[in-house]
Amino acid sequence: MKTVSVPHKERAAAAPAHGDRSAYRAVYETAQGILADHVIAGRSILPGASMVDLALAAAQARQLPCHALKDVFICRPALARDRLAIEVRWSNSSAFKIDDGRNLLCIGRVEEREVAPRANALVFDVAARGEAIEPRTLYADLDRLGYRYGPGLQVMQSVVRLADGMLFTLSAGRHSDCRSRIMNPALLDGVIQAVFCVLQHSGRPIRSGGLLVPMGIRRLSIHGELAGKCFVRVGESALMRRADDVLADVQIRNERGRPLMRIEGLLLKYVPRDFLDKFDVAAGPS
Repeated sequence: MKTVSVPHKERAAAAPAHGDRSAYRAVYETAQGILADHVIAGRSILPGASMVDLALAAAQARQLPCHALKDVFICRPALARDRLAIEVRWSNSSAFKIDDGRNLLCIGRVEEREVAPRANALVFDVAARGEAIEPRTLYADLDRLGYRYGPGLQVMQSVVRLADGMLFTLSAGRHSDCRSRIMNPALLDGVIQAVFCVLQHSGRPIRSGGLLVPMGIRRLSIHGELAGKCFVRVGESALMRRADDVLADVQIRNERGRPLMRIEGLLLKYVPRDFLDKFDVAAGPS
């Protein structure tokens, strides 16, 4: 993968404090940016996609080659009332931990060596035709479920229903809460939105009374920069169900049909709607 230099603002975010050279730091405000646009069951929560973005930014700050992230697990939701201060720390050369100063939020590993792609990679036509679905209708459906996406995360530009699932065109501009130069977290969050939409329009939608929340990714391989416009096809046949939980494999491609990122083992965990109540006490200014 092409080596990407660390921009000035990321060097500043990664600057050591109190002699600690292992931490990458970032601050998010609930009144603006990605926290304002990502409200789940009435709470501002840092998207799981931003955890991936932070890990990539931290790897860049250390000039660490990163061809993939592996065994990413979200330990608890990153709730905030006013602001959220995040640190990414390295336990060794490749394992990272993300916390808010009080709670461990996410763990995972960086894959420094490129691995040959598996033969069963998903292939799809980014220009496939089918029945058009209005994205505003899908966002209204998601809002009724408890997922409220603000303008910065309403990245579904067009949607087409296919024989097996849907084809999504996602588009997002770069914003201040993009911490890495490899990936726009709004687009990765759009991939998760796409899976939710396919589930809701399947013969077995998300069970009422609860939500699906992203809990982990077995492997996310990086083949190019995820920015601007991209295409995602989510087939019902590619979604594995375990009771009410869902495991998905998804590939993201550019306008030429070339792969940008491949997600293997995206785990969406079903939780009751009051699941976030127990985290409210701990949430607050960091």
